[in-house]
Amino acid sequence: MQYAETICVDAKIGHVPHVVSALSDLENAGAWVTEVGQLNQLLLFYSSSNLLDLQRQRAALLAKIPQEFILQTDITTWRVIAPVLPMGVYGQAYEWRCYHVLPNEMEKVEREFLSALNRRVEVSPLMCGLISLEGTPRIAHLWPYGDVKDRQEKRAQAVAAGGWPPKVAPYLYKMKNALLSPLASSQWK
Repeated sequence: MQYAETICVDAKIGHVPHVVSALSDLENAGAWVTEVGQLNQLLLFYSSSNLLDLQRQRAALLAKIPQEFILQTDITTWRVIAPVLPMGVYGQAYEWRCYHVLPNEMEKVEREFLSALNRRVEVSPLMCGLISLEGTPRIAHLWPYGDVKDRQEKRAQAVAAGGWPPKVAPYLYKMKNALLSPLASSQWK
């Protein structure tokens, strides 16, 4: 089984550059800053087949972040439900989508998401699909695009082709998305 963690960092206004600078030597992790969505926020992503390895990576990443510039840090451990793309260059715009799932409905959401995914990835790749292991039940997915215009075109194409989005709306109570730009040090760009 594959696992992943995300660290969502809310930086103090005006201090994102300090946090970005502190993350300039990342290894085996993705890092993005929010361009559209909650501003002054960074998302870090790393994965492993071993939960203990995730904890080690978490400690190493948290040690890099200068706490004097941080308002809040939110860490989530996930079960990977769609294979993580290999580290590499995929585009300059990433879309993070996170849905809060009603109690006892995650199995339906996962099934619907996975059944719709094959047709969707024919249009553009998925970096990862995730289900939270603790806290509020959530499903999240991260999509790379060449740029924001490419995102609009690919999403419209996926909807027009049918089968996307997955039929999960009745099982959700909150939906969030953010458009992200990869940091220069991100292993996914």
